[in-house]
Amino acid sequence: MRSASTIRRAAYVTAAVASLSLINAPTASANWSSYITSWTDGDESRRWEDQGSYSQVQFRDCFAQYATTQAVTLTERVDISLSPDKTLDSKTFTNCFNGTNSWSNGEWTDVPSGTNTLYFRADKVGNGGSCCLLFVSEVYVDTSQAD
Repeated sequence: MRSASTIRRAAYVTAAVASLSLINAPTASANWSSYITSWTDGDESRRWEDQGSYSQVQFRDCFAQYATTQAVTLTERVDISLSPDKTLDSKTFTNCFNGTNSWSNGEWTDVPSGTNTLYFRADKVGNGGSCCLLFVSEVYVDTSQAD
């Protein structure tokens, strides 16, 4: 009969392997939604594939723990293999900090034409300088300007 510690270890290994498959999942090529927990300056979203020249990121219900300024500045980036990534415009989100039904919206129309792998990065959470932790109840990424 197996001991409880052996069964626990097997469960941890299974969970770790499952987590790795999510982290290393291929890029998605459609609209998607998620949430953010405990981000600080420099943290990045998952990558997604986009074939247009437009991208939109929306946050709902934000909180910057330890911050005196409730805001987050994002940049959208183009992931370029074996080269530095291309940085697009920055957007500062503040409205999503005004309550559970408040949204902030960032639209990027400077995405290079063609197929790109995109992601966004938190460049400044709250006061900046890695002081603060960002929590967002809902993140929505829209890859089509037609919506």
